[in-house]
Amino acid sequence: MGLIRRRLDYDRKRLLAEAEKARVRGRRRRAISFYRRILAAEPHDPHLHARVAPLLAATGNRFDAWQSYHQAAQVHLRNKNREGALALYREAAKRLPTRIETWQWVAKLELERGRGDCAINALLEGRRKFRSRRHRAEAIALLREARSIEPWRVDIVLDLVRSLRRSAQSPEAQWILGQMAERSGGRELRIVRGAQWRIEPSLKNSWNWLRAAFASQKGGANRVPARNL
Repeated sequence: MGLIRRRLDYDRKRLLAEAEKARVRGRRRRAISFYRRILAAEPHDPHLHARVAPLLAATGNRFDAWQSYHQAAQVHLRNKNREGALALYREAAKRLPTRIETWQWVAKLELERGRGDCAINALLEGRRKFRSRRHRAEAIALLREARSIEPWRVDIVLDLVRSLRRSAQSPEAQWILGQMAERSGGRELRIVRGAQWRIEPSLKNSWNWLRAAFASQKGGANRVPARNL
């Protein structure tokens, strides 16, 4: 009898209509309650998850919102619909900007489609959402991923080095700058040497910076924007 009663109580069409009515009227929590009743019976429906996810995000249920976005997107991926999955992850990144996985998934799917520039742009856009000290680990993680695509792009390297220095990871920052210096010349080398000096203001680094500064004046400017470390 209990199973029969549950089936009679579950009217998908009515619940969907009630959820949509509540959503249109701005009654988000009421809409969520109806969507959740449907999801209890159909937990893997990607369309339901895609509908409820923005409502969950808007009401502060960020963890549940991410779970719904992710689940819906993964169904699209299993069905070979990468553009559908990418659209969901992009929406998730917009609504849940401090959820690092949203940016990582956007970058991953862009890269799989051969759009490396779009992947880097997504990672750098995500990095800008993690400015505070408590989010420094996330910023470093996104910058590392950007470097894995384009290892020696100077703005990425300098941002990563600055973040590493502020996280008491100066040895790694110096190693990256040393590798960068071997590949640089002109104004770019001067900027790299200056970054090395800021991390460790030693006589050696002072001398290297001066040499690079004189060389850049003689050789002309390299098209690299100056960035403060």
